[in-house]
Amino acid sequence: MRISGLLAAVIFTVATPAFAQSTALLIGNKDYSQASDIRRGNEITRAQRSLQQSGVRVVARSDANLEEMRQALFEFGQTVGRSEEVLVGLSGHFVHSATETYFLATDSDTGPLAGLANGALPLSTIMGWLAERPGDAVLVLGNSDDDRSISPFLNTSVGALTIPQGVTVIITGHRPAANLIDRVIAEPGAEFVKIARQQNMQVLGYAPDEHVFLTKPEVAASPANTAPSPTTNQSTNNRLRDVIAWRSANSANTADAYERYLRENPRGQFTEMARNRIVALTDTPEARAERAEQSLDLSRDARRDIQRNLTLLEFNTRGIDGIFGRGTRAAVEAWQRDQRMEVTGFLTRDQITRLDAQAERRAAELQQEAESRRLQVLAADRAYWDETGARGDEVGLRTYLNRYPDGEYSEIASERLADIERGKRRQANQIDRQFWDYATTTNTVEGYRDYLADMPNGAFRDDAEARIARITQQQQNAQGNNQAARQEQALNLSPRTRQVVESRLERLEMRPGRVDGVFDADTRRAIRRYQGSRNLEQTGYLSEAVVVRLLADSVRSIFR
Repeated sequence: MRISGLLAAVIFTVATPAFAQSTALLIGNKDYSQASDIRRGNEITRAQRSLQQSGVRVVARSDANLEEMRQALFEFGQTVGRSEEVLVGLSGHFVHSATETYFLATDSDTGPLAGLANGALPLSTIMGWLAERPGDAVLVLGNSDDDRSISPFLNTSVGALTIPQGVTVIITGHRPAANLIDRVIAEPGAEFVKIARQQNMQVLGYAPDEHVFLTKPEVAASPANTAPSPTTNQSTNNRLRDVIAWRSANSANTADAYERYLRENPRGQFTEMARNRIVALTDTPEARAERAEQSLDLSRDARRDIQRNLTLLEFNTRGIDGIFGRGTRAAVEAWQRDQRMEVTGFLTRDQITRLDAQAERRAAELQQEAESRRLQVLAADRAYWDETGARGDEVGLRTYLNRYPDGEYSEIASERLADIERGKRRQANQIDRQFWDYATTTNTVEGYRDYLADMPNGAFRDDAEARIARITQQQQNAQGNNQAARQEQALNLSPRTRQVVESRLERLEMRPGRVDGVFDADTRRAIRRYQGSRNLEQTGYLSEAVVVRLLADSVRSIFR
């Protein structure tokens, strides 16, 4: 059963419930047919009762195979479209590729990556659902797997996640995940993010300490020692409907929604709050600005363009996803403040036009600045080459590469050094060659140091010292590069986008090698050259800001 295809079908067959309600999906898997069993993997489903007691509609499955997971996803899809708060809890085995994380059913096959996509749940699809409820969407993952390779392009555990704005993600062990939902998230008014951090859980995405999943209603205290009346059940149902109606109005946060609440619940417990909200919403500059922006009916693509323009002007939106969350609103406010406009966090049509023009102008300026810097760097590179590597001796070539490891003549210098090494090999005695072959096979600092200790006057002494320096530098840069690699992975760039990047690098004369969508050593070198020419940190990996600058006009198609 193809899970990804099923989810797409479910989205288009969502039923419309009579009233908004919080919804939760809980799947806990312990007994696997093709992977090791997980102790307490299914405990997350015990939170079903606590959530239901708090008025949450719950779809739960324990030890779900592919067919059972399909049914659970279908049931979940019937109500999630109109739910005010959405919670998803998954506990079991996870695997990830470079661009996707998958949750395994109990009968999933962890074979080749190409087959896995049809037999597991991709978290990007869950993120798509959660993205529709920014600020009210929570994903809890119970995971205990170590990150290790199990097949080409596939590792165990949860990989880097692309989290939409407004979505909260918590990653922890299986039992802590179950306890967090059962004892904290299910409790109205509980500040679950703060508690998760206190318990050293990994908290990602939208995560203010005061965040709660279920709002705690204000309920009048009952007189002491009063026996339940015959109408207790009816009163409870009425209160529940009142709470659900208020959550719906509070989530929409519009005057129309609060007026609808007052019409349908004239004696509700939130009537005074609703009237106060209506006054606040209809008579403030911010409210007028928000209504003006809403009247523009901006599409998600248009919102991405706005985020791209703000990013190009160095106002950080914290994502180019077409969702105007807190990061985008803060960026809009900063831009308005910089332009000496009224600061509302909402845009008018005139402001959008002005922002687009400024971004296009900035893109042209950046291109001109970059070309000027590139020519300066190239001139310095050539001058250094003329005084070092151009002479063709080993010392000069190594001196050049130490200064310009990705320079204009780095490939030539590396090829000439390889020729020199081959010449040494022909002249070296057999024992020297054997020690050097062993060192190059291990290709570690320790291996090259052993060669120097065994052959202090060997023919490859300079080569060994140079490789020790290079490996040591790579190790020192590893932590920063790993973080940069995770940032690039989170962009989830398609093969077509990668080809566009390589084509752009080729047009800029950065020499990325074949334009095939595969980021190999030549591509990484070209990215470092580009970053150096723009005075950016030279990691060899793409970030959102680098993509915006690199592709400028083309960036509008990248994050769609």
